Amino acid sequence: MSQPLTTRIPIRDRDGRVVDEKEVATYAGLLAKAHEAGLSLVETELVQVPCDENFMVAICLARVVVEHGTFTGIGDASPESVNSRIVPHIIRMAETRAKARALRDAVNIGTVALEELGDLSEIDVDRHDGPRPGKAPDNVRSLPPRRERRSPVSPRGDTRSNAMSQAQRRLLFRILAEHGYEGDEATQVLCHAAEVESLDEITKRQASSLIDAWKNDEPVGGHRAS
Repeated sequence: MSQPLTTRIPIRDRDGRVVDEKEVATYAGLLAKAHEAGLSLVETELVQVPCDENFMVAICLARVVVEHGTFTGIGDASPESVNSRIVPHIIRMAETRAKARALRDAVNIGTVALEELGDLSEIDVDRHDGPRPGKAPDNVRSLPPRRERRSPVSPRGDTRSNAMSQAQRRLLFRILAEHGYEGDEATQVLCHAAEVESLDEITKRQASSLIDAWKNDEPVGGHRAS
């Protein structure tokens, strides 16, 4: 029996009233479609373990291989982005979201997957569709909004324990490479976004914030400020 590729879900306002419907892709449907396209590999990597320092955000990277190519996707989950029943399973949810994004690209489905949504009782019509307010057009390369600069020094003065992890660094440079930034230019863009002078000054919290922002399609890159 074939799996439906999409389904429709009700959109409710914060008072619980149904105000609209939204079509979403299903993970089972995406997986079935990928098998039709010659799916040969699905693998995932946990690139950020949830902890107090990163606000309990789990981030996973997924890679799927089909006959016509290899596709990747990044998924995250935190207590704030899932309903209360899923909170104990945020790593698994992050993995499922990453696989759903990779599978959507592999089978050329632009509709967001059901598993990528947060608490379904609080879906907003404008939350997942269309450009975000203030977002630059796709053909304009611009930096994310500047953030308040914070010292990377921890309360005990130990910068090493507070510095971004190697997994975070690899993921950030992978995202930048996907947007056409490599080598020194990628380093320059990353330091500019974090408002620091060198990569060693970027903290785990800053790295987590940038990963989350860029993963959610906020503008990446642009010219370095003079």
